[in-house]
Amino acid sequence: MLAGRCVGSVAETANRFIRQRCPHLLKFLPKNFGFGLGLDFRESSLIMNAKNQRKFAQNMVFNLAIGFHDLELTDMQKADAQGSIRKLSKYSMLIADTVLIQSGDEPPDIVTKHSVEWKDVSYFINEKNDKDIMPPQGKHYTPEQVESQSAIMSSRLRERSKACAPDRSSLARNEKQAELMQQKLSVKRSEKSSAWSQQGQLSSRADILEVDVYQSAGEYPRDLPSSEVYVDMQGQVLFAPINGSQVPFHISMIKNAVQPDPDRTATYLRLNFFTPGQTASKDIAPATSKLIEQHGHNSMFIKEMLYRSRESQRLTAAHRMIQELRKRFRQHAAKAAEEADLIPQEKLVKMRDQRIPRMADLTMRPFISGKKTTGTLEAHTNGLRFTSKKHEIVDIMYGNIKHSLFQPCENEVMVLIHFYLKNPVLVGRKKSQNVQFLTEVVDASVALDSARRSMYDPDELDEEQRERQLRKKLNEMFKEFCKKMERVAKHHRFHLEYHESTKISSQNISQIRFDIPYRDLGFHGVPNREMVLIQPTVRCLVNLTETPFFLVELDRVEHIHFERCTFRSKNFDMIIILQNFDVLPLSINAVPMNELDAIQEWLTDCSITYTAGQASMSWKSVMNLVKGDPRFYEETDEHGESKPAGWQFLQADDNHDGNEEEDDGDEDYSAGDDDDEDEDEEDEDEEEDDEEDVNGDDDEVGV
Repeated sequence: MLAGRCVGSVAETANRFIRQRCPHLLKFLPKNFGFGLGLDFRESSLIMNAKNQRKFAQNMVFNLAIGFHDLELTDMQKADAQGSIRKLSKYSMLIADTVLIQSGDEPPDIVTKHSVEWKDVSYFINEKNDKDIMPPQGKHYTPEQVESQSAIMSSRLRERSKACAPDRSSLARNEKQAELMQQKLSVKRSEKSSAWSQQGQLSSRADILEVDVYQSAGEYPRDLPSSEVYVDMQGQVLFAPINGSQVPFHISMIKNAVQPDPDRTATYLRLNFFTPGQTASKDIAPATSKLIEQHGHNSMFIKEMLYRSRESQRLTAAHRMIQELRKRFRQHAAKAAEEADLIPQEKLVKMRDQRIPRMADLTMRPFISGKKTTGTLEAHTNGLRFTSKKHEIVDIMYGNIKHSLFQPCENEVMVLIHFYLKNPVLVGRKKSQNVQFLTEVVDASVALDSARRSMYDPDELDEEQRERQLRKKLNEMFKEFCKKMERVAKHHRFHLEYHESTKISSQNISQIRFDIPYRDLGFHGVPNREMVLIQPTVRCLVNLTETPFFLVELDRVEHIHFERCTFRSKNFDMIIILQNFDVLPLSINAVPMNELDAIQEWLTDCSITYTAGQASMSWKSVMNLVKGDPRFYEETDEHGESKPAGWQFLQADDNHDGNEEEDDGDEDYSAGDDDDEDEDEEDEDEEEDDEEDVNGDDDEVGV
């Protein structure tokens, strides 16, 4: 479509191309390939067909439409189709663009500036009949298809649940859950029986390093006194005299050093050591605890030693040096544990041959130093680089990004992009697996004037208009940066590994793409200490606006259990059981009861099993029982007696207890029972809230 050429050349070129590449589609090609736009929407003299001999001229505008008409569907294609598409015998498709003719040999300008990626121009329509949209057995959809289905489901879920009768929808959901539970049981039973024993063997095979500071007594310090308590700061050893001989003790074995009140004649120093049988202290190092457990059955331990001296200065100086050495040892051990799982990253390769995608004045969380960290984010060849105003640098490699999320500022005070990493990186002095870059649209706290402002105040209206424009501008800026970053990563052949199991294969590799949380499916809950909005994405369940961040990968979820689901409760607790049974289940407390049906519908669509119960459970004890039961997913125990298989015991125990309570209530009912039960439940809720406040943790939640 160049100036000076015939309009009919478009049709001739298209027919020649199809004849060479796909001759069987030539008969489905339409005769017209668009039309010109002028005074009329469809200029009859500018129809693009083979008979039109008019020529293109500069500044002409055409609607270029290319497609196929009445394509036939084969039986195999119908079998793979969804919904009412199976009933069709023919279909058509059309792609159109608005084109502006340029001067000379310049190529035409495509006016419709929009992404042509498949994920941006395609979608699936879910039919009301669930039986028609169920995929055939053995068929697995790609992440792109799952994403498209979830996007449509997110906008129709609540409307569909309101339109359908509650009994009918809950019945269909229960049937689907029963099917999912049976599928999970069959998969677990087909796994190797040695999987349970391997879990215990992996922890016992961990190497235990012996503390070996001195090979012989000849390596003791030269200035070592014979009858004094001596501290070797370099070797981290305390020498304690016993019967005239110096005995070395590593500082990790000392529980504490206490200096009692002196009497008139002498000063005292008491040394307490870690020994088997004691309650594990928070100060004990993990390696020390393993050594005590290993040698506790065949070795003798000293629990306590008391020294007395008439010269108070020596014992006081020894006590001060012991405390200083213990402090240094704890700091060194904490730093070593912090950096234990840090993996060295490759060096960043800066982009020099093209324009660098960049966003300035961004706030980074977690902060590198101080109360706030602002700077510039750049996308380079193999990773991102954030440079703060204090010239502090944090690099994030594309190969280390597991999930990338973009959350626009719809009803929030910030717009952000969030990265969940495969391996944590060091941010400042702490490691972090979640890195976030954001810009606040409005201040989180606004000082209100004492005087009231009218709702018709022009200044108020202008301020609201400026805020809406700022929100739109920031959303577009962040969205454009995400697209540029995706193109840069794709151009330099960096990919994000996404896998549904622990084994990564080359078939499960997709390009870096930003997921947007589905606000329509969001619900309020307390994952840490405050009420927040929790939103699902294609692969995660997240809250990104409040710290600590909450992020759970859906492919790491084993089962969901709802606690305190009673008719009289206004809210319930959502327990997320992970596939790694060594990690305690995560809890989302105080979820409103009116969100229960929507959450259960979403879990069913994601093929995640769930159960509901009335009582709160001690999950630490439950997980210990589950890990120690090799027949957990079987329907019989080791004695051949029947039992609930898998997580069905959560539902079974609850139903059994509920029936007993109902029977007891029918037989022995009094008017004051309800009041007593209400008081007991309020006391239990207060005790649970107190325990949650005591056990609250400020660490990031990311699984």
